[in-house]
Amino acid sequence: MVSKPSIGLADLPNEIIIHILTLFPTHQLLPLTTISHRIHALILTIIHTRILAITSSPSKRIILECYHPSAKLSTPYFFCDYLYTEPFALSSSSPTSSPSPLSQLRNLYSYFRPTPPEGDRKVWRPRPSGGWSWVPISSVIDKGEELVSQDIYLESHELFTQLQSVVNIAKTGPKKDLFLSCVTVGEGLVRVWRDWLKERAEGVAKGKGEEEEEIEKRLLWSDTQKHVGLRLRVNERQDERAPVLVSRDEDPNVGYTLQYEELVVRSSQLLLTMEDSLDRDIGNTGKAIVIVS
Repeated sequence: MVSKPSIGLADLPNEIIIHILTLFPTHQLLPLTTISHRIHALILTIIHTRILAITSSPSKRIILECYHPSAKLSTPYFFCDYLYTEPFALSSSSPTSSPSPLSQLRNLYSYFRPTPPEGDRKVWRPRPSGGWSWVPISSVIDKGEELVSQDIYLESHELFTQLQSVVNIAKTGPKKDLFLSCVTVGEGLVRVWRDWLKERAEGVAKGKGEEEEEIEKRLLWSDTQKHVGLRLRVNERQDERAPVLVSRDEDPNVGYTLQYEELVVRSSQLLLTMEDSLDRDIGNTGKAIVIVS
């Protein structure tokens, strides 16, 4: 009697191996990339496919909150539309000098654009003369390009302002503001310096806003791991009143409008957070979160 040869993992076609591996969550797939070059390539293909799928999922929405720490309760949140994800090449022509494909995949970013809110909501907004005013939500929208924006003002003694940003993934319910689940992708606090604002505003005024170097300089990272960043276009405001008496060495009071061009999120962080969100969905079936603003 002739014994049948045993069949190992290496004898299976790629389609069957991929079908088996897709049953595992991403954080369990990553340690398996060291088994072989073949398994490594198949897992990268699976992860990249998952990244492209979750970024365009209609049931999951990216939500941005960006505010000065003192205006946390009064600043509205913004839904973000998906723009694109950076391309990824599985094979490298010079593996000795180029980063590994797994490292390249980790450094992929997905890009979103905050969208103007709907409805007749009102928000608190800083006034050039000081204090806050209660204004319609339409005042935080730039009419020229329909970009979400906010005004900031620096007095003569202030070298910087601060922006707190929080990015969440929410699973929406029957209504847009009804969230079945909500998980934080990343958050952080960034200092926006007076000199940086001046340089970016001058770049826009001189027509350098579309230059690649200037576009990169407009990106501010919210955390040291560079999971979340915000690309801002800066326009100087002319409604800031000059003080009557100014010292020779004293900086003037300035005001700027920050336009939110793009929200940049690390794709791998987005994927891992999304899968964590799915796990929470299973444990919180039937529960909902209602955000009222």
